[in-house]
Amino acid sequence: MIEISIPIHINFTIDGEFTIVNLSEKIRGLELEKLVLNQFIRKLNGIITTKLCGEKYRHDKKEKRYERAGKSERKIITLLGNLDLKIDKIRDKSTGEIFKPLPIILGIEPYKNYQDDITFTSVDIATKNTYRDTVYIMKNFLKKILSPSTINRQVIKTGKEIKDFVKDKNKDNKDETYDHIIADGTKSHSQEEGVYKNDIKVGMTTNKEGKKVFLSCNVNKTWDDLNEEINELNVLSPDAVLVSDGEPELIKSLASDGRKYQLDFIHFIRDIGYKLWNDNKLDLDTRKNIKKYAEKIIYKLKNQTIKYSENKEELKMKINESIDKLKEFSEYLYELGCEKTARFVKKHSNNVVTFAILTIEGKNIPWNSNIIERLMGEIQKRCKHKWMRWTTEGQEAILNLLLTRYSNPKNYKEFKNKKLKTKNIQNIQTKITTT
Repeated sequence: MIEISIPIHINFTIDGEFTIVNLSEKIRGLELEKLVLNQFIRKLNGIITTKLCGEKYRHDKKEKRYERAGKSERKIITLLGNLDLKIDKIRDKSTGEIFKPLPIILGIEPYKNYQDDITFTSVDIATKNTYRDTVYIMKNFLKKILSPSTINRQVIKTGKEIKDFVKDKNKDNKDETYDHIIADGTKSHSQEEGVYKNDIKVGMTTNKEGKKVFLSCNVNKTWDDLNEEINELNVLSPDAVLVSDGEPELIKSLASDGRKYQLDFIHFIRDIGYKLWNDNKLDLDTRKNIKKYAEKIIYKLKNQTIKYSENKEELKMKINESIDKLKEFSEYLYELGCEKTARFVKKHSNNVVTFAILTIEGKNIPWNSNIIERLMGEIQKRCKHKWMRWTTEGQEAILNLLLTRYSNPKNYKEFKNKKLKTKNIQNIQTKITTT
């Protein structure tokens, strides 16, 4: 056990008017926390050296295995400020080896000036603000200056670490498997030569309590790659269902190996509207009425699924009726000359009722992908402004940080505590006395 006492005495001289704001700013400018940290490290350095080498001017220090070997200067940067330290060097008399015990005890890595508290804080801020805004916040509110490039390097490093952390957390979750996967993709501006847009792909699910579970994301890779990453986690049940929009490559990759597929209702109606416009056969009002008719079919089934969830035979009949109506609807579209829309409705007439079919089997999966649409909104807020440009590596890193914090704040906090070794704080006891 080590006990260190740091006495502090402050004199204030006041001549003229002042406010509580003035006083607060003045005290903050004294950097008392930095002073305490500096004094603590200086005293701790002396205690360690004395324990290893003995008192500096005592004759019995010759009996010690270690001896003083001078001092070295070291600069470190923490949230409390820049510290210029003078650290004792120790020589092992038996081997001649020279080492510095203080950095080892304090977890100060060689050649690493920025410590984890300040780097993680900058990374944390960067998940919600641009790198330039992060520099502004660090400088004006935390009084610490980090360059955008430094923050970017730390984001990339931490983003890779949190991806591995989430991967291990999902793999270690042996108590729960998920019966569906929700996937979607979006684009962002690229900073790399020859790449016009970054192609973002995200997969997630929800647990039994309906809470979001982030599975994986990648940038400028294929849907097959995302499917492989998710399968490696081994957290999806063998009969898991894909819930997504109608993107063909997405469906081909993630609804493979017999995996069923639920087409999101909202995208189903939206795609009907787009394809009706693309067919260029009907006026606007007619297209709106046709969309409303399609909505009536599928949303009626949604309500019937809730109503007849305990009556399997009745629900089967309602499902078959809905499929028949969609196929009749497709034939009607053919007659109107809207062939693209007709083919789309016919192709997906079975895919929009998957949720109802699985209800008969006692499984409850979403009929929409709203939860990932909101997640895509988080991506857009941070990553898709027209002046933003991203490398593949930088984009994937910020996404892993952003999506982990958004979907599972508990995991994000656990990662932060692990990285900063927050648990060790309980080993430090303090007592403050004032006169």
